[in-house]
Amino acid sequence: MLDQSKAGGFAMEEHHQRPKQIPSLLYPPKVTETPHREPLLYISSTANGNIIGVGQDGLVSIWTTNLKLKKSSLILGESANKLQNRKMKWVSDSILMPPYKKLIIGTCDREIRLYELTNLEPYCQIIGFETMPLHLDYSVRGEGECVIAYGDEQGCVNILLINSVAETLRNWTKYPVVEEIPTVSLDAIHDSENITFIRWKVHNDWVTKIKYIHSMESIVSSSNDDCTALVIGSVSGTKNLKHRLKILMGSSNGSLNQFPAPVKGSAPKRFRCDESVFKVHKGVKTFDYSRESNLLVTGGLDRNLRLWNPYVSGWSLGILRGHTSPIGFLCILHGTKVFSVSLDSTIRVWDTEDHSCLLTVIPKASQIRGEMEVCYFSPDLRTLYVAAETFGLLRFRHQENQIRDSGMSHNEPIVCCQYNKQSQHVISCSEDSVIKVWDLKNGQLVIKVCEAHGDSAITCMAFDASGKRLITGGRDGSLKKWDSSTLHCMHTIKQATSSADEVIACTYGDVYNKRYIISVGSGRKTSIFPDLNDEISEGSYPQLDWMENVENGHKDDILCVASCPPHFLATSSFDGEIIIWNLVSGYPYSRLSTISRTMMEGGTDDLSISKIIFLLSRLERKKTAAVLVASGPRGYITFWNVCGRGKRLAYFSSSKEKSIISDIAVSDDDSLLCAGDQQGSLCIWNIAEYATWGPETKPPAVLLSWRAHRCSITSVTLLSDYQLLLTSSLDCSVKLWSLEGQYVGMFGQKELWNITDTSSWRQSDNNIHSETDADSFGQESPDKSFAKQRASNLNFEDDPIQDIRIVKARDDEIAEELKQRQKPRTQRRPNKYQLKPLQERASLATTTYHSLPLCELTCVTAVFQKPNLAGLDDPFRTVL
Repeated sequence: MLDQSKAGGFAMEEHHQRPKQIPSLLYPPKVTETPHREPLLYISSTANGNIIGVGQDGLVSIWTTNLKLKKSSLILGESANKLQNRKMKWVSDSILMPPYKKLIIGTCDREIRLYELTNLEPYCQIIGFETMPLHLDYSVRGEGECVIAYGDEQGCVNILLINSVAETLRNWTKYPVVEEIPTVSLDAIHDSENITFIRWKVHNDWVTKIKYIHSMESIVSSSNDDCTALVIGSVSGTKNLKHRLKILMGSSNGSLNQFPAPVKGSAPKRFRCDESVFKVHKGVKTFDYSRESNLLVTGGLDRNLRLWNPYVSGWSLGILRGHTSPIGFLCILHGTKVFSVSLDSTIRVWDTEDHSCLLTVIPKASQIRGEMEVCYFSPDLRTLYVAAETFGLLRFRHQENQIRDSGMSHNEPIVCCQYNKQSQHVISCSEDSVIKVWDLKNGQLVIKVCEAHGDSAITCMAFDASGKRLITGGRDGSLKKWDSSTLHCMHTIKQATSSADEVIACTYGDVYNKRYIISVGSGRKTSIFPDLNDEISEGSYPQLDWMENVENGHKDDILCVASCPPHFLATSSFDGEIIIWNLVSGYPYSRLSTISRTMMEGGTDDLSISKIIFLLSRLERKKTAAVLVASGPRGYITFWNVCGRGKRLAYFSSSKEKSIISDIAVSDDDSLLCAGDQQGSLCIWNIAEYATWGPETKPPAVLLSWRAHRCSITSVTLLSDYQLLLTSSLDCSVKLWSLEGQYVGMFGQKELWNITDTSSWRQSDNNIHSETDADSFGQESPDKSFAKQRASNLNFEDDPIQDIRIVKARDDEIAEELKQRQKPRTQRRPNKYQLKPLQERASLATTTYHSLPLCELTCVTAVFQKPNLAGLDDPFRTVL
């Protein structure tokens, strides 16, 4: 064992059974205090990219992914008068309902509450349960169907099967109001046609965790009881034909009721054939399942991890030992890696293929104090959030030999990406402090620099006007200047301090032909450095102190900065404030109030302004035209006139879901606006004449929108010279697109492209399901001529598939077609019919073969095979 904890690092374990394997590494952890006075019960990520935490006392906190507290609210708070007459409510567990933007809360008063996720206002509540919902789970079961399950203190599994979920939720709000919230009784649930309530007696002790596995169509639950440590059982009634016939024959009305009606005071047990029971010493406290490898991992009070085939309950595939306290959290990543956290806040990473420990992080190294309360792992960010006495995050790196052949642009999430027009190179930076230079013409890697800012992630970058100098900012507060052609570090403008002084954005600014380097970030202060000659000695950059008075500036962290000649600077902050500065005097020129009444009625709760851009071509009409574009707040894009006190000329929602815009870009002539959001979608608007002569009441024309990345987009750049679009994302990819939405390729792919030869382009991204529909952004393009021109450019015609008649297939027709397909090629129909274009065959009926209904195929892994239980002699199996 290699122990580096004494040096403030991490304790790692290397195993000689794994030659040529490099243990995983960690970024320096970040730890912060929380507003919660009671233990946290639930942590998860929301659709808009935030982290939500729910405390035992009902306090809900919203955080950024970098653990910046955005807001907190006590959702179970009572007025002073009510508190005198009744006891305070306590939360037992919580779960998100993402498709409907709801937060589900289970309370110790044996009720389930639903809250609006956008404003944390109560939506409705279900009362009358016999037991307390200790642990909750929510899962989508089918189209318009969902499962809400909870385990209680009696060892029972309680299941709510809901059909027509949207309609059911709306109906719940019409029930009588109790304690200022619509209340649905359990009797009303039984009488509802769209809801089925099922209750099974499963465990001999209270339930420690519950989860619905969609691929197995089963409920998995655990407890601390040895004999019923983990149970995988059916959701509804028995599937065994023999037992179903017995129920049918014993039914008084002669009908088969596959859902057992719960009886007060008791709950029925499943038949033995409908559940698999796993026996574990001291029970199971937590578990996780991977469909990719068909692997089930359990952990509990005995401090050991056990690997299981979910279809074989008699014995485990392996036991992983190493923890010195009970295991409270498990997560399987990519089917081969397991993250485990014990109650003493020790973190371990395991390899399930050779049953070895790759990494151990002790509390002294992670700086997480106290006993672990709850954890959450984000696969997209590869970040583990741990709540104890403090709230900490740890970012993980994968092993190099696993990522080398992945074909991605970077090994870690990409933070920023820009295009150097002078050298025609693309520069990208990632979380692991790696800078890469790519050739735009063919996508080939030119230069790679590792540890550009040491162990700290790169957060931003900017080019000077000549394109010869590159400025990068780090999460540790450092600011560096590079030669863009060789990536040689010329100077360290600002030395690293701490994560509390993080550089979030940087840019170059000109003040009457004098160049300055400007950076903003944590600490609410704008730092300005004169761009001196290249012969200046290391560390001797003088800093201007004209903004030392923070009282005149922002009240929260600054997220973006943009300069405008001759002497103006715009900054935007986390709380939604935009300030226009006079660089000569160092005082604010104007403050822009970004929140309107319409914005407060809808959208997300995110007030941050992540990007601002000056439309320099409109400066001659600056008195009437909008010269500043801002992305935010609350998922809106805003156009501003900055003369005088500033005036909002237009604003519009970026999408129907009002997803947070992560970056925006404009063309060189300011005629096109492109935006990328946290859902990975792109949209291009025509803003050539938008908000140039006064206020606008309608959004600009949407030219194109599509899904470009699997997760949040981090940067967008329009290449006007080539009519191309450059994007980067947290999915570790840098992609190139045409302005018509045609996929050119990804930097780092094996096949190179020729930027001038469209036949070398990939045409489509197989990993992304593109949606080229302007209406997905909640708007219809009024520019019909452009839409027709775009359709002709993309070879799109009126969809002939819509006119095809779908006929019902008959067995004799299918047999006849199969005979035709088995004939030699020369005996089939003439080629003139086969080569007809789709437009000519649009009016014909489809063939019987194509009219067959589509069925979803389940991917069955080859790792484990389901055994024949009838012929399996299980020595550990006991007859219950």
